[in-house]
Amino acid sequence: MPGFIPESTLAEIKARIDLPDLVRSYGIDLRRAGADFSVCCPFHHEKTPSCIVHPDYFHCFGCGESGDAFKFVMKMEGLSFADAAEKLAKQCGVEIKVQADDPEARRAAHLRARLLELHAELSAFFCRCLKSAPEAKCAREYMAKRNLSDEIAERFAIGYAPLSVAAIQKWALKYGYSDEEMFAAGVLRKGRYDNSPPFYGFGGRLMFTICDRSGRPIAFSGRILTNDKTKAKYYNSPETEIFKKSRVLFALDKAARGILHAPQREAIVCEGQIDVIRCHACGFNTAVASQGTAFGVEHVQLLKKFADSVVLVFDADAAGQKAAIKVGGEFLAVEMPVRVATLPAGEDPDSLLRTKGPDAFRECLGKAESITSFQIRALRAQEPNPDSIDAMARVSRAALGTIVKCPSAVMRAALLAEAAQMLGVPQAALEEDYEKAKAAAARRAPSAASAAPQSADKAQQTERKDDDFLDPARAPEAAPPPAEAPLPPAEHALCELLFAYEGDAQIAELTAAHLPDPVLAHEFTRWFTAAWRAREGGEANAFSALRSELPATQCAWLDAIMLGRAPTELSELSPAEMMCQLLRRLWADALRRVQGRLPAASTPENDARRLMYSTQIRCIERDPWERAVKLLNAIMLT
Repeated sequence: MPGFIPESTLAEIKARIDLPDLVRSYGIDLRRAGADFSVCCPFHHEKTPSCIVHPDYFHCFGCGESGDAFKFVMKMEGLSFADAAEKLAKQCGVEIKVQADDPEARRAAHLRARLLELHAELSAFFCRCLKSAPEAKCAREYMAKRNLSDEIAERFAIGYAPLSVAAIQKWALKYGYSDEEMFAAGVLRKGRYDNSPPFYGFGGRLMFTICDRSGRPIAFSGRILTNDKTKAKYYNSPETEIFKKSRVLFALDKAARGILHAPQREAIVCEGQIDVIRCHACGFNTAVASQGTAFGVEHVQLLKKFADSVVLVFDADAAGQKAAIKVGGEFLAVEMPVRVATLPAGEDPDSLLRTKGPDAFRECLGKAESITSFQIRALRAQEPNPDSIDAMARVSRAALGTIVKCPSAVMRAALLAEAAQMLGVPQAALEEDYEKAKAAAARRAPSAASAAPQSADKAQQTERKDDDFLDPARAPEAAPPPAEAPLPPAEHALCELLFAYEGDAQIAELTAAHLPDPVLAHEFTRWFTAAWRAREGGEANAFSALRSELPATQCAWLDAIMLGRAPTELSELSPAEMMCQLLRRLWADALRRVQGRLPAASTPENDARRLMYSTQIRCIERDPWERAVKLLNAIMLT
């Protein structure tokens, strides 16, 4: 059947092929010429080299031949494009799955091509705006304040998005892009109502271009330039046909070759885009970061294609420590050695490199410790009496929970030996506890899978069935759900958010004002929020006490939450905005539960109550927050 090779597959092949190495494989000698190589052109006779070979393309100034790796193989061996692609795919370990040549597939390929063109031209437009637009003065001042030069801006395609939606629509009209294509690209989003104007979230922001592994722009991340606390610090492109957050690492297109040619093939993983940019600007060209979401399993698998090991350089605060431990466990799970660099208090990679220079950063990388060493040291620092038996038990249990993820016997033995030495216990004793932790993890695996966020409909089937949820005095006695009953998605996200942002005054205020216990469906969530409130009130061991009372399945939930971060689906928002969105979801879910328990018979009373709940749900989900809050307060007072 006629067909074609998906563009994503071709991009994967190009990302893995180093063109200078490919040229050498044909017995052709290369000479270094600056950042590129020079060579006598293999396609015509010459004595003086006139052909340059770049990592992505070649060009001969003598005969005019030029192209990428596919073109080079086609010319050298007289192959068709498909045959050349198949040959290179085998060399770099990419599987080619030919797609059927049907109209729908062609339309999808056309849309992808248009979106790639749109992002490339829009990135260039944003860059021009940063350089010369009068309204971009604040962006240029910000760049100067952060010591981000014009050369860095050009290298990473940093730009400025005009404030008004009219300006971006004018650009689209000039370059021939339709509204539907702008919606498909996520640059504009449709308004709530048919006659409302499009929503344009990038306006007035400093723009960072997100590229795929071939260096093609596929998305944007916009940083706010004002002190407006009602807006998220970063506004990111939504997922599109060409952009999937879990499959993109910021600056991997620039870091891949640096990683492959590094002595230990070690990648530097940072938290933020500016951190990565600063690393590259200072010569640390193996740095990458996740894009708009927590560093996940797919990011780990992606980086493993290029790196043999990683060093994590996260912020030196509590959230950064928790993130490093979580991400470190993901790398151990794929048998990649992982180290963690500890920065001075209050520093991030950008600030350290700007104020102390590359040598100070290099020193931090050199002192980076294993994930086990980092975790034990960080957890012991949180304990009032780290040498007490209960503290030792907590720290060792947490460390074993990370080590148990590692399938490599050699790595595991080394980490256990290191942990035993740091804890001051016999290695044999720790190995015995490890076997118990391993068996417990195997037992928890099926339950943990069922505890993952599910669809709202399925989750609601397991929720409490008490009526009059805001009046406990009138509610029937409700037993806790079975230990294996999964948490509703919004409640799972709530627990993650509360723990990730402990001590946040706005979140504490919103929780106290708008989250009465009866709104929560699952007893675990009620227990968790009670422990969280106690911890906020100064009871440092509140979660430890909770853990001792929970069944095994829910202990696994608690451990996962305490090692996690804020909900990833809300990561474009500030912590307070995330909390407001979760409050909307929790209240709407609660009202739907009550509405669902109304008698099925159609009577004036039942129909009126059903309509009332529908109206309240719509207001809570869609109205401005101030109006929704008034309704929440009114419901709590009735």
